[in-house]
Parts: sequence; C-alpha cells; structure tokens
Amino acid sequence: MSTNRPGAVRRESSGRLVLGLALCAALIPAARSQLAAQSSVEPPLAPPPTAEPRAWPEAETVRTLLRADAAAALADCRVPGLCQPATEAGVAKPPSARASDDIRVVAIFGSTRRLSVDLAVNGAVLRYRAGRGEPVAGTVAAHSYQLLAIDDACVRLRRDDVERTACLDAGKAQP
Repeated sequence: MSTNRPGAVRRESSGRLVLGLALCAALIPAARSQLAAQSSVEPPLAPPPTAEPRAWPEAETVRTLLRADAAAALADCRVPGLCQPATEAGVAKPPSARASDDIRVVAIFGSTRRLSVDLAVNGAVLRYRAGRGEPVAGTVAAHSYQLLAIDDACVRLRRDDVERTACLDAGKAQP
C-alpha cells in the first residue's frame, strides 16, 4: 500500500487514536476504585513524640559553640597585653600602685599633636594616647595607671595618688 495517498495516513493515525482512547476508558474506572480504596483506609499515624529531648537545641548551636571556643581560647591565652591573667572564681583583683610595679616604655610614636606610647606594665602592654588619661588599647583594668604627660622620652603616670615616671631606654635595642 502506498503511503503517498492522503487517506492511508489518516486511517493509521486515527486507528492509534481510537486504540489510545479505548485504553484510557478502560483504565479510568480501575484508577477510581483504587483511589476510593486508599481513601477509606485511615492515614498512617505520625510517630509518637519521644520523651527524650534532642541532644542539643538547634537554634543556638552555632552561637554557643563560638562562645565556648572564644572562652577556651581566652583561658589558654598567653599573649601579654591581649589576655587577662587567669583569676580564681572569675574575680579580678584590682592592681594597686606599688613601687614594685614593672613599668617600661616600649615605644613612643606619632606626630607631636597625636603622640602615642606603648607601656609594658607588669608584662601587660597598654597603649596610651596623649591627652587621654586612660589606656586606649590592651588589657585595660578598672584601676590602671592614668597618663599625665609624655615628656621627651619619658612618661608620667598616676594611680592611687602615687605618681610614677618611666623613660624609654634607647641604649637597649630589642627586636
């Protein structure tokens, strides 16, 4: 049979169409009965809630871990001037002004209007700026030394009505 005739193609495609419609008509009632059978069955029950709480709360996990990590790092910190020395029961003792305080001028830098000085007070490095009494950087305690003046290579400080002077040692170079 020649497929060049227009009627031959129509009969073949129309036959496929009729066969597909008959197949769909036969499957629709079967699908409806299966859906009706499933809807008559009760839905599966949700698992009962467990009596045990979760091992950790999900909302604060990251924040809590970051805090714990920071606390552990500070507890193990040994960098003078950045870390506070460990104290018992978390209570810091206010340092007293005494003659035995080891005060060393580490560096004096800046321009004449904005001079800054780095001091090592008992091993802790504090940064002071001219014109401000309290330290601007380092481990600042409530009773730290107050800067009175920067005079040439010397620094005048006061704590608890005791005035101290420390000078830059230019003869001893340290890396």
